[in-house]
Amino acid sequence: MAGLATSASISSFITWSTCSGHRSLTCLRTLTTHTGARRSNLATRRLLNKVVTVTGPSQSSRRNFHASTPLSAPKDPYQVLGVKKDATAAEVKKIYFSLARKFHPDTNPDKNAREKFQEIQEAYEILKDDKKRAAYDQYGSASQQPGFDPDASGQNPFGSGFPGFGGGFNPFFDASEGSQSNLFEHLFGGGFSSGTRARSHHAKGSDLEASIGISFMEACKGTKKTIEVTPVVDCSPCTGTGLKPGIKRTKCSACNGTGTRTFVVDSGFRMASTCQVCRGVGSAVPQGGNCMSCDGLGKVRQRKSVVVNIPAGVEDGMGIRVPEAGDSPISGSGQPGDLIVRVRVLASKLFKRQGINLYHDARIPLHTALLGGRVRIPILDGEVDVRVPAGTQQGEEMILKGHGLNRVMGREKGDLFVTFNIQLPRSLTPRQREILQQYADEVEGRVSGNIKAKTSHGVADEPKETEGRRPSAKADDNGTVHFSSPQPPSHEGGWAEQSWKKIRGLIGF
Repeated sequence: MAGLATSASISSFITWSTCSGHRSLTCLRTLTTHTGARRSNLATRRLLNKVVTVTGPSQSSRRNFHASTPLSAPKDPYQVLGVKKDATAAEVKKIYFSLARKFHPDTNPDKNAREKFQEIQEAYEILKDDKKRAAYDQYGSASQQPGFDPDASGQNPFGSGFPGFGGGFNPFFDASEGSQSNLFEHLFGGGFSSGTRARSHHAKGSDLEASIGISFMEACKGTKKTIEVTPVVDCSPCTGTGLKPGIKRTKCSACNGTGTRTFVVDSGFRMASTCQVCRGVGSAVPQGGNCMSCDGLGKVRQRKSVVVNIPAGVEDGMGIRVPEAGDSPISGSGQPGDLIVRVRVLASKLFKRQGINLYHDARIPLHTALLGGRVRIPILDGEVDVRVPAGTQQGEEMILKGHGLNRVMGREKGDLFVTFNIQLPRSLTPRQREILQQYADEVEGRVSGNIKAKTSHGVADEPKETEGRRPSAKADDNGTVHFSSPQPPSHEGGWAEQSWKKIRGLIGF
């Protein structure tokens, strides 16, 4: 596939002629010439910095026109003679005589000299004639086609409309930089009555993107943020006209206000192109009448503040669309594009998120895990008091119903999952160590010296081992799911009961 070329180097022309053998039908011919003299619109380039892709119609909507093979374009006379485009007639003549003497076939034995000499002759024939030179500067090599008639450029043979397309039909596509039109929309879209009105259709402007950072709690509860953007808007001094106050556009004399120029070539062909004087608008601006603020474009980028409503439950990376807060169309009177705001949510130190559910790691001391108790758990609206069942194991979870997040633009609400992490003490006092050692001996079925002494005097019997059971889950009336397990084995008045009381006394529970 051939590479894309910029509009500054290529002009496309659409021609209509009568097909041989079918005098009642009209055929489409496309000719392409390299001009190189097309002026780029720097003001538009500053506003638009993206590539505009032109796409064609689907297979089902294609029109069955017969297209001719593009004609080969002759060489650029300026390049052949090696002169600049602003060279004077005297400079062109001097260079011509120098090259003619060098490549004349009577004095140059090179076999390619005759062909080169002929190219020099043809180039000089164009540049020595002021009318031919001006025509080439405007129309390129198409001006050298047999039957070329620049005087017919003020007429538009398609003003009455082409049958079958409805209304006036404009077969010309504006390929200037910044154009957001679609080629086939111009060729086969109905309702175009002239070059000026075709280009002023109600096209929507481009979307504008921005990003904003919010905290985790703002994402959970929702918030409002104000951001600064610089969309394309109408120029205030000229109100989008591109003209100084009091200045009015006049009809372009080159194209008679049609925006296109046509000329006749051999065999009755009519060739047309976008008017280079008015750039296809159909009207011209008096010299010095351009608005100084927008350089005659009528559009500028202007900084403004936009308030963005961020709903509760928004996730990191989500986009929020603000209608009609984007760029205004560069040409035409369509509505502005939208503003797309990408939300960046900062991480939380208390919660982790998965969808609409929240997760929290709660640290509890060893004695709370063994004996049970109550702990404070953070939630989105503050804290809640939660009862920890006795015998809670490391990594066990508790589910707090309805304490998660709201689904964006929905009624569903998630849950809060609390995972218990047991914190073991790094050091023990001698008394704590003695009590825990007695507990370990009791659990493992060993009897320490102190226990034997007490048992021999009938203070307590040796406790029996009891097989533990896995904790079971229960739910309170408020929806809080907790875990319960049987109390540690004890005998009233026995050693185990006394040990538990001592542990409670030491830890202050």
